[in-house]
Amino acid sequence: MKKGFIPFFVCLTVLCLTACGKTEATSEKNAKPQVSTSAENSAKEPEKTSDDPKEVILTEATDDFFAGQKESLRKDFLDWFEKTYGTETLQSMVDNGVLDDPSVWTNSTGRTIKTLFWDYHQAADDRFYKENKVKEIETKSSDKADFLFSGDLTLAENTATTVLMDKNPNSLSQCFDQRLMSTMRDADFFTINNEFCYASDTTGKRLSGKAFCFRADPKRAKLLTRIGADLVSLANNHVYDFGKDAFLSTISTLKKNDVPYIGAGKNLTEAKKAYYTIANGRTVAIIAGTQIERSMNYTKAATADSPGVLKCLNPKEYVDAIKTAKKNADEVIAICHWGTEGTNYYGADQTTLAEKFVKAGADAIVGGHTHTLQAVEYLDKVPVFYSLGNFYFSSTMNMPRAYDTGLARITIDRNGKVTEKFIPCHFSGGKTSQLKKDSSGYDQIINDMNSWSKSAVIEKNGVIKRK
Repeated sequence: MKKGFIPFFVCLTVLCLTACGKTEATSEKNAKPQVSTSAENSAKEPEKTSDDPKEVILTEATDDFFAGQKESLRKDFLDWFEKTYGTETLQSMVDNGVLDDPSVWTNSTGRTIKTLFWDYHQAADDRFYKENKVKEIETKSSDKADFLFSGDLTLAENTATTVLMDKNPNSLSQCFDQRLMSTMRDADFFTINNEFCYASDTTGKRLSGKAFCFRADPKRAKLLTRIGADLVSLANNHVYDFGKDAFLSTISTLKKNDVPYIGAGKNLTEAKKAYYTIANGRTVAIIAGTQIERSMNYTKAATADSPGVLKCLNPKEYVDAIKTAKKNADEVIAICHWGTEGTNYYGADQTTLAEKFVKAGADAIVGGHTHTLQAVEYLDKVPVFYSLGNFYFSSTMNMPRAYDTGLARITIDRNGKVTEKFIPCHFSGGKTSQLKKDSSGYDQIINDMNSWSKSAVIEKNGVIKRK
């Protein structure tokens, strides 16, 4: 082997060892700054979030947290909320970390987010609050509110029941027994169906061709509050019996006597409005519409620029009204004047409407018009009183034969749980009485109602449950 000659395989070995050593050295050398960089990153302060709880809520809270309230109002609402309840309350809501649950508002204030928005509108004295009817009611229990509903009632002139009532004009004792009077007056909120118009005998003209037309002297409106009524529904087929002028007289008479009404108005906008109540921190909306008349057009439907009732034979307007009410209220109770007179069995037309009302957001439905009791059913857990029948009603000077009737009581607790009850009553000889549980008449009504129902059962105490 020549001196200085290095075999090829030795060179290759040296190169490999040198390269490997260099690679390892380079890796070690490069690893140091990587470790250093990682340590530096971990030592950095986390990205700072806003110290303002309002900004956190506006940025991070979901639409569900605001219960669907308009984004355009949220900032002003939070400013008002902070002034009213304090920064600490807002901060505690943020610290809670649950910004997709509207119950956080209730837990912090005792009022739901929808009720708080009503409070905000009232404090701002803005147009929205002024254009809608809302009233906070005092309930007998801080845990629940009882909403009572009756069937058809008339105080019309030249009817047997009104003639009897006038025999003792300073008392209603001959019209309702004391037990029933107490139930009506003691309810947290009582709604009746006002099945007639208020107008003088020189106001308006009886509709030609209509078999029964009912008109009461405006002075009789004061009797509504004497029996405990807090609200009346005008969505029926007799409020327009004496034409436009008498209809408008009805509205002005009720306003004069401080009796709120729903289901009718000077135009469609007014007729579609719900009546909002606040009870134990929750907002409850009551709204009314009428399917009747189905084949005639005696009773005029309200339009954009003319007075009338809210009709729902075509339910679009009423369904829209229920959806609007649901946006502004925690629970919605829908009243409907519907069905076929004289039968205890509800029809497919009623069920079809009820399904649409439930889908739109109704939490309970109360029906009337048939002049007879009909079943209570459940649609997607929503109770439907298909008809409460006549409550205090006669159509001629002949006293009606005895009939069964009753009241619907819908109870809403502080958490929004809805329960329902039926209170059996009986009309005889011009007087409506609340029946006692141990009476044969009481049991008969309960048994009849249960025999007509497919999905609900009324228990002995009147409480209604799913079968």
